[in-house]
Amino acid sequence: MKRIIALSCFAALLLAGCGKTGQSSSSSESTTAATAPTSAETTTDETATETAVTTAADTTAAGTEAEAETTTHEANVSAGGRMDMYPAVYQGEIRYVFEHTAKDNDGLSSIEYAFRDMDADGIPELILKYGTCEADYAIHVYRFDENCELQDLGAFGGGHTSFCYDENTGNFVILWGQMGYATLHYFVWQDGTLKVADTYDFELNEQNPSYDDVLKEKGIHRIDFVSAYQTDNSSGVKSWFYHENGTTEEFDGLYLDYTG
Repeated sequence: MKRIIALSCFAALLLAGCGKTGQSSSSSESTTAATAPTSAETTTDETATETAVTTAADTTAAGTEAEAETTTHEANVSAGGRMDMYPAVYQGEIRYVFEHTAKDNDGLSSIEYAFRDMDADGIPELILKYGTCEADYAIHVYRFDENCELQDLGAFGGGHTSFCYDENTGNFVILWGQMGYATLHYFVWQDGTLKVADTYDFELNEQNPSYDDVLKEKGIHRIDFVSAYQTDNSSGVKSWFYHENGTTEEFDGLYLDYTG
């Protein structure tokens, strides 16, 4: 009888041990199930982060494109502004030089002016010769720069000169000639200014009876220019517009309508 009771107690202990093992496994499953949403949340966070990065990149790219468009637009406005402004600035300089020369010489004043785009920026440079006679003429070249300011590039000759260009290069040329001797001065735009690149000396003779014969041979053409002259303070100003084709127009007063 005691043997039977002992066996019964042993069997009860075994059954109790099996119950604890089952609870431990269930607890492990519950822990796994509890941690599963954390992986899903991480995936969601990564997706949100990628979306945020992509959105930020798109926004930055869009902003860059908008900035580029704005910059281009402002640059175009700036170029248009210079193009609109340069005629009045050049006209003001021409008038000032003419009147200042007259003031210093009892009303006597003489100028010639022309235009040539030497730096190829779309805005011509002003070529201005002034003085009282061939003996004291000075030629200055002016540029209307990126800051919309007048820049004097310096003196490039004086009396007994004509403004020309080279048909082979388009570059500016000054013809000097006196008493049958002459020189062609070839200019180039270099390092932000005008420089003499070459010269050609010649003299008039049987083979070269006139300056124009040599100019034709060298492919040099005279350019349009305006000349204005006043003898004294009581006389009026006369202007002449000399065209490349040889025709001339005469005007009363200082003619400033030609701007290249």
